[in-house]
Amino acid sequence: MDIGVGYGSQRGRLGRQLARAGGKAKLGGGVLVLFFLWLLLGRKKSPATQELAQEPNDVQSLIQEHEIRRENVQYLSLRPPFVNPATLAMINYDNGGNMVMKKDSDYVRLVPERPNSVGYVFSRLPVSLQDADSFEAVVDFKIHGQQTRISLIGDGMAFWLTSQPLSQGDMFGMQNDYRGLAVIVDTFKNTPGKMRDNRGANSFPRVSIQSNNGFAGKYNKDDDGTATEIGSCALHRAYNTRMDAPSRMRVRYIRSSGYFSVEFDILGNDNWKTCFSTTDLAASLVPETPYVGVSAETGELFHNVDLYGIEVHSLKDASGGPVQSIDALIDRLDDRIDAETKQHEAKRRHRRFNKPQKTTTRRTASRLRRSEQRAKQLNKELYNDERGAVGYFFSLVWRLTTYALYTAMFVVLAYIGLLGYRVYRDKRKRRNQRGLL
Repeated sequence: MDIGVGYGSQRGRLGRQLARAGGKAKLGGGVLVLFFLWLLLGRKKSPATQELAQEPNDVQSLIQEHEIRRENVQYLSLRPPFVNPATLAMINYDNGGNMVMKKDSDYVRLVPERPNSVGYVFSRLPVSLQDADSFEAVVDFKIHGQQTRISLIGDGMAFWLTSQPLSQGDMFGMQNDYRGLAVIVDTFKNTPGKMRDNRGANSFPRVSIQSNNGFAGKYNKDDDGTATEIGSCALHRAYNTRMDAPSRMRVRYIRSSGYFSVEFDILGNDNWKTCFSTTDLAASLVPETPYVGVSAETGELFHNVDLYGIEVHSLKDASGGPVQSIDALIDRLDDRIDAETKQHEAKRRHRRFNKPQKTTTRRTASRLRRSEQRAKQLNKELYNDERGAVGYFFSLVWRLTTYALYTAMFVVLAYIGLLGYRVYRDKRKRRNQRGLL
């Protein structure tokens, strides 16, 4: 059957109108349909993409309330002037690679803006037993350069907590058969197309938390470590922040409760945002007395990575011992607020009407928030969705709708191709007829 001749007479009114329409009109209509489909699908942000999120930080609030004390670990501090003038060696840390230190500078340059460079610093001493059970480390850094397109920079930097100081290697400047944990700031995407699974981010720079127990080659550069990462997030604006203050990374760890968090203050203005947080980190992933290190690497693409300092603090509870349980401390803080609220209300008993106290709201919100987080975690384990069965149902409906719309898009494209073929064939037939006459 020749559908190129007389096909309009066998269709309904709409079909006959389409048949009479010119080729350009049909193509224009198809493009318009595709545009509306793009508005519906293409601009929707994938729910799997995680960015830095402003979240309530229970640990930080406890520190501000003086329920947790921060004691500076002096033997792990790295600050200007960096070098001991008597020995001309770096204070508390060993360095290597292409790292550059300038006299009276407030930073050291781990890698310069040139290809195939490596630079690193590693502490001479590990975090001691009395400090390693609960501590935080803050790294001040800058990633910057002359390149204005972030797709043309690389490779990034890494923060290390390892069982021993590492040697130079091919994993962001360090050996890849380490024992411990690494927080990687990756500035170049090796994975072609969209990442699989993506619990992290498709956009770069991105952060990837990696662990290893001494296996060589566990971290795979070809997939940016997505197959082995514990968690990840996008790190927008980390390159060329155009701020005088350096960016900051803060890592907190409490062994007994499995608490581990990674936060960033990209603009250096004390606006901390959570990248990754868990209360279920296995104690075996962080060495009992970890060494602290920072490294950077460039490949064919490059940028400057400047290190402004490292500060490590041990976290102590009110009695002077290491912090044991975040939940217990939050409950204790809530109980103290509750007691203060009751005492305040007792003084106001003679009044007929009592206004609700802000502290009561704070106590309720704190406990409800933690209860909500536990419920979300349970729903995620059962239904792979924090919203539970309802969220799973609607996500299923959305996926089916998406597949249907993509199918419709394919049909429209196929129809446009068919129309183009018909127009081409009709023109060719008319040209052949004129040649015969």
